[in-house]
This record gives sequence, C-alpha cells and structure tokens, in this order.
Amino acid sequence: MSSLNYRSRLKPAIQFVLEPILVRQARAYTAMPQCVFLFWGERDSLRWEYMTSAQSENFELADTSTPQKDSIRLSVATPVEETSTMNLQTAQELGDIREQDAHDTEVRRRKEDQSNTEICSTMVVLLIVFLIPREGHTTVAPMDYATTVPTMAPTSLESFLLSLLPNHTMREIEDKNSAQYTAFEWLIEDPFVYDYPDWRILQRHALMTIFYATAGPTQWSNNKGWGSYDLHECAWFQNQEFALKSFVGKLYPGFLRGFLEPLPDSQCDKQGLYQHLWLDQNHLVGSLPEELYSLTSLKTLSAGLNPLYGSLSSYIGQLTELQGLVIFTTGLSGSIPKEISKLSSLEFIGLNGNKLGGSIPDELWQLSNLNTLALGVNEKLQGTIPSSTGNLSNLRWLLMDDCDISGSIPTELGQARSLEWLVMLGNQLSGTISFELGELSKLEILSLSFNLLQGTLPSQLGLLTSSYRLNLRYNFFTGTLPSELGLPPLQRLGLESNQLSGTIPSAFSSLSNLEYMALGSNRFTGEIPSEFGILTSLGQLSMENNLLHGTVPVELASLQESLYSFRIEGNSLLSGVIPEPLCTVNGTCIGDGLESCEGSSGSSFDCTELLCGCGCPC
Repeated sequence: MSSLNYRSRLKPAIQFVLEPILVRQARAYTAMPQCVFLFWGERDSLRWEYMTSAQSENFELADTSTPQKDSIRLSVATPVEETSTMNLQTAQELGDIREQDAHDTEVRRRKEDQSNTEICSTMVVLLIVFLIPREGHTTVAPMDYATTVPTMAPTSLESFLLSLLPNHTMREIEDKNSAQYTAFEWLIEDPFVYDYPDWRILQRHALMTIFYATAGPTQWSNNKGWGSYDLHECAWFQNQEFALKSFVGKLYPGFLRGFLEPLPDSQCDKQGLYQHLWLDQNHLVGSLPEELYSLTSLKTLSAGLNPLYGSLSSYIGQLTELQGLVIFTTGLSGSIPKEISKLSSLEFIGLNGNKLGGSIPDELWQLSNLNTLALGVNEKLQGTIPSSTGNLSNLRWLLMDDCDISGSIPTELGQARSLEWLVMLGNQLSGTISFELGELSKLEILSLSFNLLQGTLPSQLGLLTSSYRLNLRYNFFTGTLPSELGLPPLQRLGLESNQLSGTIPSAFSSLSNLEYMALGSNRFTGEIPSEFGILTSLGQLSMENNLLHGTVPVELASLQESLYSFRIEGNSLLSGVIPEPLCTVNGTCIGDGLESCEGSSGSSFDCTELLCGCGCPC
C-alpha cells in the first residue's frame, strides 16, 4: 500500500461490499471454506488477512441455535405410530433413496463451493482496485529509507508514520527533546494526515523539523503559516527577496544572468512537491537538520545571512535535482562533503562567508554543469586548483577569495572560455601567471591580490578586452609594466606592493573609465605622466613609495572634482610645487563591495627641500 489514504478508504469500502455477502451466507448457515476475511480495527487503522488453506475447511459460522461441536451429543428415542408393514419401503428402496440424496447433496456442495470461490475472487479484485495508487500519487523515497517491507499492515497511526521515516530520523525521535520528535508529535495531530500520500507526509515532517531545529516558533523574523494544519505547506512563508535574486543580484549586477529566470511563481510544483526553499535573512538560529535532505525534489536552497551553525551532511547527495545551493554568511563549519558530486544538475554553489575548513573535495570539480562556484571567505578551506577546472566549460564565476588555497594557477584554466570572474585574492597561490589566461576573452574580473605570485606580467593579459577590474596587488611580480594592460574597459587597476620597475606607460591615459589606479610601493622610475589629467573619472591615484622624479603635472588639477585620494609620498626625487587644486582633494569614495576603496582621503605627499605647496614652505 503506497499511502495512508488508501487504508483509510478500505474499511468503509470493504464493509459496503462484503458485509451483505457474509450476512447472507451466515443466514444460510453456509461456510466459505476457501476465503476467510478477518477484520479488526485499532486507532482508525485496518488490518486484514486473507487465508487460503486446507485448515479452513472446518471453519463454520457460529449459530447459537445449534449445539456446539465440542458438546456431548445424545441419542433420543422418538415414538412412532403403528402402520402397516405393507406401506414400509424395502431396504433396497431405502438404499437407492440414500444414494440419490447423497448425489444431490454433493452437487449442491460443489455449486456452493463454486459460488463461494466466485464471491471470494470478486472480493479480492475489489480489494486490489482499492489498493492500487491513483495516478499522480507517486511515492518519493530518499536513499536512506528502510528497505524492509512489513508482512502485516501497521497496527496504529504512529507505527505507520514511523515506517515512512528515514533511519536517522527514527534514531533522533527517540530523544523527546529533539526537533524530530516535536515535528512527529505535530504530524500525529494533523487531522488531515489520512489523506496525504507518503511523499507529502515526509515533506511536512521534514519542513517542520527544520522549523523546530532553527527556533522557528520563537526566533524567526517571519514564520507566517508555518505549522498550520489548514494551510498547505506550499503557502507557508518563503522569502521571495531571497539571496539568489535580491542580495547577490543587486550587489553584483549580472551575477545571476541566465540562472533561475524568470523567478518561479511558487516554491512548489503543480503536485505540491517542494522545489524551492528560500529562508534568507530570517534569523534562523541553530543547525540545519538532516531531514532537510529528505526534500529530494528541491531545485534551489537559499538560507544565507542567518546565525546558523553546524555542517553540511553527507546526505546532501540525496538532493539530486538541486541546481542552486546558497548558504552564505553564516556560522556553517565542517568540510564540504564529497557526496556533493552526486548533484550533477548543480549550477550554482554559494557557500562563501562561512567557517568551512578541510580540503576542497576533488569530486567538486567534476560538476560539469557548474556555472558559479563561490567559496570565498572561508579562512580554513584548503586545496588547490586542479587542471580539470579547464573542463568546466559552463563555469562563469570562480570566487575563492580569503581562503587557504595553495599551489599554482594551472595553464589549463585558460580553456574555461566561459569564465567571467576569477577572484582568488587572499590565498597562498604561488608560481607565475601563464599567458594562457589571456585566452579568457570573456573575463571581466581578474583578482589575484595578496598571494605569493611572482615572475613578469605577460603581455597577453592585454587580450582581456572584456576586463574592467585587474587587481594583482601584494604579490612579488617583477619586470616592467606592459603597456598592453591599458584596456579601455578598465575601471580598477591595482598593482601596488610588488617589485615592478621601469616607467609608468603613458598609454594608460586612454583608460577613460578608470576610477582606481594603485601603483604604489614598487620601483617605478621616470615622471608622472601628464596625460593622466584627462582621466576625469579617477577617484584614487596612488603612486607612493617609488623612485619617481620630476614635477607634479599641473594637468592633474583637472581631477579635483573626482579625486578623493592622491598619494605621492615616498618619492624623494619629486620637485616643484603641488598644484593648488590638489591641496583640497576630498572627494567621495564610492565602494561596491569587492575590494572597495583603498587608501586615505585627501592628498598625501612629503614636504622636502624640493617639493612644496599646500602649506609646505617653498
């Protein structure tokens, strides 16, 4: 039997069909030796047993008007009136009559047996019809469910519901203080539970376990509808402004391009199966229970910006339909389970801003449909970038900033031609940048700051014609600065704190969209290009701690309205007078959440015998 509602319909159906037949047979004192049905009820449940055995041959319906078969039967003499012996039948005639009666009795018995067999067959067919699930009532069973099938139907509602639950849930229910037990108690009291198919019983129990495990009744910012018996669980509160579309989408425009568009009208499909669970920024307190992974029809799970703790369970491998997993900026710890490789449909992983640790499983890089992998700001997360990353042809965003990633950047990464964001700042990456990265023609952001990279900057980076951010600060790059890096789309160019030398290319004056240029703490020589005076969008211009000489170009005075930071201290060979408009630089720093504004506001320079102005005596 696939669901409880079929059991609930059996009792009235069987009574309606079978009771008149049994009564009719009882009245006729006719036993049904081939088919015996025993019915009894216990807590609105029905158990039944169908027996076909030779032992039922002696079964008789009780009749209080006749002696019981176990009582002593006595012979009683009955007087008869005298008659003429001429009217008495001979022994031969009596024998013929007895034989004829026996023959007639056998014929009647066979007809009755055939009739009983036909009735029995009819009843069995009717039972089967009631037991076959209707179309649309499918059973969805997670991998962990018990595979043993009881030989008898459950004897109570509790035992039936327990038989549906996963083994790990059964263990948790033994603790009466657990969220699983509380959710089970809630489920038993559901007045409509008899009408639910198995999958919906499991779904409602899983959702309520999540609710109780994360302090839903007392801590959630919005728990409207949760726990209502009268309201379908697909109408319980969900955060429509969930992280996948709202927070992340507004912070990084284009981040979700092509993913989950248009936004689904409901978190459920037409059957009522949960496909989306969105509880972002709803003050979920506690850990996500393993029952979450019983929602095997989920396509997106978004629970970021909550004070959650705990870890991801290996049961995550049961969510084989999952396309988007976003649990960021929480207290989530532990390692990333290797079972995540079973989620072959996964396109979007957002686990950044947590406390994840351990090594990134190799299985993660086997998700060929992966579009976005965001694991940043997990300081204890270790691992390397394997060469197989180049096989991720759909990968657009690779965000692994502020982790503990080591090793080199594989040349094969240049084969991931769909890559748009490569953000790996704040790690332990070493080695050089290969020229193959120049083949990433769609790359918009290359951020490798705060690593251990070295060598020269390949001129092929000038092929990144879609890039608007190039941040390579705080590494050990040497050599000259390729003029090819003067990419017209660039908005941010961060090269400070390296060991670069040579002159600053005047070709950078063509960067009309440039808002941030940090060239400080290198070994640049030569003069400050006067052509920078036409970069009217420039907010920060940092060239401190170099070997620059000459005067500060008066053309830079035209940047007064846009500049908020102008730094040239630590260049002892600079001379002349600072242009007066640069003395009052105090523009507004506009940050956007990723490597936001750096440096102090205002102008910063050294008063020397060679350099004066802005209050410094000449």
